[in-house]
Amino acid sequence: MKKTYIYALFGLMVLAQIVASAQIVYKYERTIASDNIYKFKTAPIDPNDPFRGKYITLDYQIDAFKTDDESWDRHEIGYAYFSKDENGYAVLETLEKNRISDSNFDYIQVKIKNHYDGHIHFDLPFNRYYMEESKAYDAEVLSRELNRNGKEDSIYAVVHIKNGTHVLTDIIVNRISMKDAVEK
Repeated sequence: MKKTYIYALFGLMVLAQIVASAQIVYKYERTIASDNIYKFKTAPIDPNDPFRGKYITLDYQIDAFKTDDESWDRHEIGYAYFSKDENGYAVLETLEKNRISDSNFDYIQVKIKNHYDGHIHFDLPFNRYYMEESKAYDAEVLSRELNRNGKEDSIYAVVHIKNGTHVLTDIIVNRISMKDAVEK
């Protein structure tokens, strides 16, 4: 009798783990499947960090919101609301402390860095792009070179956003995927 309960509990535990994993995958796959695709213009990136592994650290041109509201605290969580310009690039519409329930804009949570000179500075949560180890350094060098040369539309991140969920799916360099650009 005890073995039956143990097997039943074990089966329920396994089923719960499968359901939890499937929900997470479904949430991100649903976000990618939506047509809420934004292009985020990148800024120069940090050099390679051997302690964190093989990925590209991304900075974005959108990193601050102009406001006179000085009530924001460092490390506070805010909600950044975005629209798209005519070319699909992200435009920051507003930054709010609380989620707006009836907004027509897509949103993500951001972490506030500071309030300085009439701007609230924040970090976008998709600042790492993981790549195959053999390509990561070349990709970093390429993106740093393009950002230094001021070619604004030559490199950007492709981010899917839906209901506060975000997925960074690609970095585009001169109209091709970063993965393909570093192979050439």
